[in-house]
Amino acid sequence: METTVKTICPYCGVGCGLAVKVRDGRIVQVKGDDDHPANFGSLCTKGATIDQIVRTPNRLAFAHVRDAHTREFKRVDLDSALTHCAEEFERIICEHGPAATAFYLSGQLTTEAQYVFNKLAKGALGTNNVDSNSRLCMASAVSAYQMALGADAPPTCYDDIEASDCFLILGANMAECHPVLWQRIKRRAGRGRAKIIVVDPRRTPTAEGAHLHLAPRPGTDVALLNAILHVMIAQGWINERFIRDHTAGYEQLRELVEAWSPFRASKVTGIEERLIHRAAFWFGMSAEALSFWAMGANQSTQGVGKNLAIINLHLATGKIGRPGSGPFSLTGQPNAMGGRAVGYINGGLPGHRTLTNARHREQVARIWGVPSSRIRPTPGLDAVRLFEAIELGDVRALWVVGCNPLATMPNSHQVRRALEKLELLIVQDCYHPTETSPFAHVLLPAAMNLEVEGTMINSERRVSLLQPCVPPPGDARPDWELGTRFAALMGFEESFSYNSAQDVFEEFKLCTNGVFELEMCGINYRRLKHHPLQWPCPTSHSPGIARRYRRKIFATSDGRARFHAVNFEPPADAITPEYPLALITGRLAHQWHSRTKTAHVAKLNKLNPGPFVAAHPGDATRLGLADGAPVRLVSRRGFVRTTLKVDDAVAAGTLFMPFHWGVNAITNPEADRVSREPELKFTAARLEADAAGSHS
Repeated sequence: METTVKTICPYCGVGCGLAVKVRDGRIVQVKGDDDHPANFGSLCTKGATIDQIVRTPNRLAFAHVRDAHTREFKRVDLDSALTHCAEEFERIICEHGPAATAFYLSGQLTTEAQYVFNKLAKGALGTNNVDSNSRLCMASAVSAYQMALGADAPPTCYDDIEASDCFLILGANMAECHPVLWQRIKRRAGRGRAKIIVVDPRRTPTAEGAHLHLAPRPGTDVALLNAILHVMIAQGWINERFIRDHTAGYEQLRELVEAWSPFRASKVTGIEERLIHRAAFWFGMSAEALSFWAMGANQSTQGVGKNLAIINLHLATGKIGRPGSGPFSLTGQPNAMGGRAVGYINGGLPGHRTLTNARHREQVARIWGVPSSRIRPTPGLDAVRLFEAIELGDVRALWVVGCNPLATMPNSHQVRRALEKLELLIVQDCYHPTETSPFAHVLLPAAMNLEVEGTMINSERRVSLLQPCVPPPGDARPDWELGTRFAALMGFEESFSYNSAQDVFEEFKLCTNGVFELEMCGINYRRLKHHPLQWPCPTSHSPGIARRYRRKIFATSDGRARFHAVNFEPPADAITPEYPLALITGRLAHQWHSRTKTAHVAKLNKLNPGPFVAAHPGDATRLGLADGAPVRLVSRRGFVRTTLKVDDAVAAGTLFMPFHWGVNAITNPEADRVSREPELKFTAARLEADAAGSHS
């Protein structure tokens, strides 16, 4: 028997639709869904080979338990494993209180799974120690949207690409990381309709496809953006009426950027003054301008500042809330947007609410059916502080769902020490071993995205329905179901009496009722089976709202958007004679995060076969290092061994290493003061020959 199932690609935040052909319980073909508005049939190499990640040799199909992470795992039935988890949680809560427990979640989970675990922690167990790998991805963008526009999430949509005249792409290698969207941009520009400006220290494939490549010194983006705004103000390329009628804080910003002349910014960034003027002219004089950014902006001790500086350009020119214009952060994971909606970070509650707001706690408590006093008002630990607290012994139980923190957190030597100290580490995943799972006391087998029903929300706020293509192996179950079964064992069966993912979604929708900028009450599984829908979508007759703020009324107390006067601050990890090079990290086109999925696809491994660190030819010559040489990459936190790639796409004084292969052992854990997103994109380092000659 042969069927075709419509579902969603579980990689980047574009949210591409898939048409998966299944014959006799096996996937026999994967194509892009021609009808899905996110990709119209296009796919990247990862999505096209997704059938090869389902039945891999390391699929975790059964539960395993052991008393200590130094002992052998014992396979057990799922009920026994969950009972053991419940007994250990009860013991630790009894001895040390709820704050001694924590959850670390993923932007690759369904919205329903994210919702269940957030509710389990904050509404049932009484711990706010819930954070996610979105802390490493989108936290800075979230904070900036809230500060500038009053609410999280982009006001834009993918169709804006076809209406834009200027694309400003900062810290985002779209050609490799979001190739489906990049091809739409290239088609628009290829018709002579738009200019592409790329800001990136490295000459990436995206930069090579731009009309203007600005290559600043790593970490100096705020100086560049302030100088661009300086030029636009000086030349009158701003929208004074929009500023007067719809914004606040402009005078303070104008006073600050007056000091950021192109001459001064050139000294800081290394970019020629004439190129700064050209970028300002293209952005300021274009009829419509669309900005894209990703981890190159977010993963910084000034990540929120970089985001705000981008948004300032749009507010100053009035290029927001209309076709072809707006600030558009690119989501790194397939459902980080869903996680943001359910509040799966340390200070969040569903429906873009916060723990510190008493009215918000009361609203969510009513939906959850718990006393409002159950939801504690103090935010829990963010990801960096969480692993620090574990090492100090303040947190004793950690449940990791669908992610691999030992590979992805900065300063992973410290994360390793923390994992070794836990009394209980539960790892719920589709695969074992990962870098993290060997430290677990309990392994819980999770069904993967191609095996479950649920929703995901992409970068343009579009909700799509995952539909199961094949059954999960062995005892593997959907993540939301594992959380629900655990909740029942802890005595919360009545509050978690869901029979399906659809039941969970219907409860989550209640949390968006009355929250205009997030309203999803018009979305249900029946509608999603026919086509995806964008929120806000307030009624069952609504098609969803593609562009927010079209009426120029923002989600702030007075309806005005806020300018923020952000001054340049240098990165936290100082360059010194001992560590003279700036290490930046990034993704390759054919690998995904810590490679738990893509490492099993031979075609992808052939395209991106292994780790390397790229250095400029001048730096390599000065250090006496040749292309292909074994090297040690050293920072203040230790070293990694790898192979040198001599590449003039990397600027002198900088290094580039893909984050897929262990570089986070040495990256910088210092975080933005507001978003608490760590500075993974700038680490002071040195490069030296590896006498041992072994590669990581």
